[in-house]
Amino acid sequence: MKSKKYIGVLISCCLLLCSCDDWLGVKPYDKIGEDELLSSEDGFQKLLNGVYIELNNDKLYGSALSVEMLEVMGGAYAIGTDNYVWGNYKDLSKYQYGTEYWRARLSETWNQAYALILNCNKILENIESRKSLFTGDNYNIIRGEAIALRAMLHFDMLRLFGPVYSRNSDKLSIPYYTAQKNIPEDLLPATEVAKKIITDLKEARILLSNDPVITEGTMMSGATDGVSNFLRYRALRLNYYAVTGLLARVCLYTGDREGAFTYSTDVIKAANKGVFPFVDKSLVTGSPDDPDRIFSSEVIFALSHSSRNKLFKNYYDPSRLPNYVFRMDNNLMSNLIFGGGAATGGNQDDYRSRVNWVATGANKYFYKYSDMVTTGKIENTMIPLLRLGEMYLIAAESQSSNLSEGTSYVNTLRKNRGVTNISTLNRDILQYEYIRELYGEGQLFFMYKRLFTSVLFTSNTSKNPEPSDEIFVVPLPDSEIEN
Repeated sequence: MKSKKYIGVLISCCLLLCSCDDWLGVKPYDKIGEDELLSSEDGFQKLLNGVYIELNNDKLYGSALSVEMLEVMGGAYAIGTDNYVWGNYKDLSKYQYGTEYWRARLSETWNQAYALILNCNKILENIESRKSLFTGDNYNIIRGEAIALRAMLHFDMLRLFGPVYSRNSDKLSIPYYTAQKNIPEDLLPATEVAKKIITDLKEARILLSNDPVITEGTMMSGATDGVSNFLRYRALRLNYYAVTGLLARVCLYTGDREGAFTYSTDVIKAANKGVFPFVDKSLVTGSPDDPDRIFSSEVIFALSHSSRNKLFKNYYDPSRLPNYVFRMDNNLMSNLIFGGGAATGGNQDDYRSRVNWVATGANKYFYKYSDMVTTGKIENTMIPLLRLGEMYLIAAESQSSNLSEGTSYVNTLRKNRGVTNISTLNRDILQYEYIRELYGEGQLFFMYKRLFTSVLFTSNTSKNPEPSDEIFVVPLPDSEIEN
């Protein structure tokens, strides 16, 4: 496997090139030797922080797996026909994964993910014999977060490159790395990968059972007493509830409805106790010029990206015209997502419409990632990867084989989005709610793949691609096929 020959180099680069933002409360370590990092609690903290920071890489959740590549594949954007304007995105919107450009882009995402997986394994292998270095519960916190990060990265590679789980779960999918290796692991059936992911997440959850998020909440501000910030900003780490939420997501994906319901409602119970409260209406609609567009109090896990506003400037800003601008198809928006009345549950008064979509001329543009007017706010850096709204949708979908029995969970979510109840939940309305809630966060393609249903590019169903393996199963990188 040619690419794996360079994984050791990738690991070193990730460790040496990462710099830590102020919110992490640690110093950059670009000139600190690895042995020194592995000889102290502070060093392990820095190694773990480095993994979080590298998740912001454009090849991963800083772009490709959040607002860009995955969302194009998930039908989020109206891709035009002008080659000069839209370039390679035309091919991706038609699921032409085999072009030279997209083959390379997908390989980059794969390589970056596995480089970080091996970084996690580096931490895990070295921490085991150094328990005496750690104070309080920090050994368990660091170990738990590293295991959870390893599981999350494997899961997203499985969702991207693996088979449609509901149809072909026994097919070979991806390798699962639990140790640093210079030789490739074998591809495993999707079921085996899923088992390993769930095992990792369950272990991480146990290790994080004393996570301060449980008793203190997310603590989204820096310490004022000179104490390290390592155990603060818990919504920017894979905290106990984030791991629980990931378990809910994995269980739903693999068809374990009971597990999905249990884990999602565990998070909902925590939210009801004030850990992840629904956003205050006044923070959304009280200041039209400065709304909390990401509903930050509800975010269970997010990245902190100091240049997040570039996502808006690079992809969504209407001032980019005549260059490409990502936005939802007008008909899809007006007829189904934020229109259509009782039949669709769409309403333009929906907070998700009012604050995240701004009209310019005949079109509306997506503003979720534009900066709030007030500078210096942590909300201006957050890229949500897991949020409370998804937990309500998972609970609704998994409560019973009869979707209508999950209606109350969707209506609770809708009440906190400023819109009226739906009379009963069905598959179409469920999909529309996922789009309203998670648009621009890299989850829509995975939803369609899980449900094996047509991708909604437009409200005209005849123009939407039918579900197929050609759409939903992204070919493995050449390096994996060659091996």
